Amino acid sequence: MSAALELDKGIREALNKRVERGFKQSVELVINLRDIDVSKPEKRFSEVVELPHGLGGAANRIAVVATGELALRATRSPSVDRVFERQEIEALIGNKKAAKKLVRQYDFFLVEPQLVPVVARALGAALGGVGKAPTPIPANVDINEIAARYKRSVVARVRKVPQVMCVVGTEDMGAGQLLENARAVIERVVSKLENGWGNVKSVVLKLSMSPPVEIRPERRR
Repeated sequence: MSAALELDKGIREALNKRVERGFKQSVELVINLRDIDVSKPEKRFSEVVELPHGLGGAANRIAVVATGELALRATRSPSVDRVFERQEIEALIGNKKAAKKLVRQYDFFLVEPQLVPVVARALGAALGGVGKAPTPIPANVDINEIAARYKRSVVARVRKVPQVMCVVGTEDMGAGQLLENARAVIERVVSKLENGWGNVKSVVLKLSMSPPVEIRPERRR
């Protein structure tokens, strides 16, 4: 059976195995890797992957750090959850507890380029501790557009263990939508691996509090 069909089958099986929990469960994707030495920096990576169908009810929370006109436009964007001015971030310098609390509240921090050093001083340690980093906002970009993209994106990363874990949607999404979301993440991860599919040991799909379903996509040469 092809990798695509195995994945499709696995998603449908995971949805069929769901246990009703009284809340909307997230659909989680785990990619277990083989022959990856994560002690070598060049073997680690962190990729932002935009999901074709977004995250459903699990949409990301987006913070923007900006000044002037950019801050004003960000405030008007329905995709931005909070806008921080320079002085608000500067007030957190040296306050580790407050920085950690703030970092936990947002999934992505989009930052005006000139303010990246300030954010690094105030939030750098807290962001790094949870695998996050400030994302500079490109010049002349539509802030609503870029915020909307990050709203429906996930981070596929390999850090301390040879494994990628991320959410690819919620249980109320269609199986076809979840398949395309999961495929987008898997294809990006495979593209980063030295031996492609040869470095993929297995793929596991599960809902937050339901039984996992393990699939083993065929290796492509």
